[in-house]
Formats: sequence, C-alpha cells, structure tokens
Amino acid sequence: MAERMNAQERRDQLLDVLSEIVLAEGYGAVSIDRVSRDAQIARTVIYSHFGNLDGLLHALIERTEQRAVAQLRAIIPDIDFEEDPDTVLVEALRTFLTMVRDEPATWRLALFPVEGSPPELRETITRVRGALLGLLQPVAVQGLERRGGPQDLDAELFARMLIAVGEEAAKLVLSDPDNYSPDRLATFTETIMASVARG
Repeated sequence: MAERMNAQERRDQLLDVLSEIVLAEGYGAVSIDRVSRDAQIARTVIYSHFGNLDGLLHALIERTEQRAVAQLRAIIPDIDFEEDPDTVLVEALRTFLTMVRDEPATWRLALFPVEGSPPELRETITRVRGALLGLLQPVAVQGLERRGGPQDLDAELFARMLIAVGEEAAKLVLSDPDNYSPDRLATFTETIMASVARG
C-alpha cells in the first residue's frame, strides 16, 4: 500500500522518481507507466496530479527552474554591499558550488544536456541565464567601482564571464566532487582575483 502523503509531498515524490529516470536513461525512457512502476503508485494518481506526460515533464522543468533560481538569488549580493568585492565574489562562488554539491539532481538537470531534452528545458535555461545576467551586471558594476578597477573593464562581459565560469565550476563539482571541491575552486578564484590590479 502506498504511503499516505499530502498533495505536495506526493508531487515531489513523483518528480523525484521522474528525475532519477531522466538522469539515468534520458527523457526517452520516460512514460506514465514507467513512473508509476518506479514510484509503486497507480497511474491514476499521476494523472490526477499532472494531467498527462507533458504536464509531468513541465512540472519537473518548472521545479528545476524554481530551485536553481532560488539558490542563485540567495548568493547574489545586494547592490549596496559593503564587503570587499573580491571576498564577496569568492564566497558567493563557494556557497553556490556547495549548493550544487549538496543538490546534484537539480543542477545535473540544469547544466548537463540529457538525451531527448524537450525544447522547453532549453528555453528555460536560456531564460534563467538572461535573468541571472540582469541581476549580476549591476552588482558587477558596483564591485568594479568599489575595488577600483580594472579601469574600463566591460561590466556586461565581466558578468557573462562570471556566469560561464560558475557553470563550468559547477560541472566540475558534479563530474568529480572528490577532485574539484567548492573550497579548491574558491581558493583558485581568490588567487586569480588577487592578481588583478586595483585602482
């Protein structure tokens, strides 16, 4: 007999099962029957929560986006931060990579192309990157001003570079967490920033 859960707990359970299937075998392995079998729950329960297979996949993409965005928002400082910009950057990266290490399923879905990924997922990732750039660019401007340069550094390109570096660092953590720890990557970033001239 299936464990009694409230509606949100049941939805999360089914999305967790779906996530495991996708990450192990790709989207092509997904069906209502497969999720029903792996979750050990009647197909009618899945239909009652998600409507159909498209609704189930949409819910997984939506949950992945919500979790990723919430974590990213938590590490981007306020525009009027007072701490040393280099310290803020290094600690934000360390915190982000620790989140990635501790919640790998969310970030594997977001960062690694999975076989048969629906167009909606690619569109969502593009939208999240754009929103992140919009949040990060004014902080980059403030940080460059506060640290005194480098002078004339293009803040938009700097923000885009930070996003690219963050994504690559996250992929390293997910691929080989024993070798690429958040602390190792943060220390490397700290060393790089210390070599960049101020003023």
